Amino acid sequence: MNINDFYQKTRPSLCVIALLMGAITVMPAYATTAPASATQSTLVTTVFKVPGMTCADKACDTSIYIALHRLHGVKKIQMDDMAKTVTVRYDPKDVSVPTLLHTFTHIGYPASIAPQ
Repeated sequence: MNINDFYQKTRPSLCVIALLMGAITVMPAYATTAPASATQSTLVTTVFKVPGMTCADKACDTSIYIALHRLHGVKKIQMDDMAKTVTVRYDPKDVSVPTLLHTFTHIGYPASIAPQ
């Protein structure tokens, strides 16, 4: 088993452990599964306000991170517990804002686009 296979198999567990330990939740660029031809200029960043993100034990962060991470096209997820926001960097060719909003609602944390 090479390092990439190992990382792909253990990444979800590592993310959950990092969340439970209170680490900053950021999906590194090298962890994406997009083809190398995808350019950074095609990625879009949207900040979502998630008022229900109030878990002191990081359960909210874990649920949200895992659900968004499973969507094809999501490249980076960053959470701010104090501001109750989730910043998502994604490829709009693969995933849309309505799909992201539906995902938040589906897991029990309705969200809206944060004002700029």
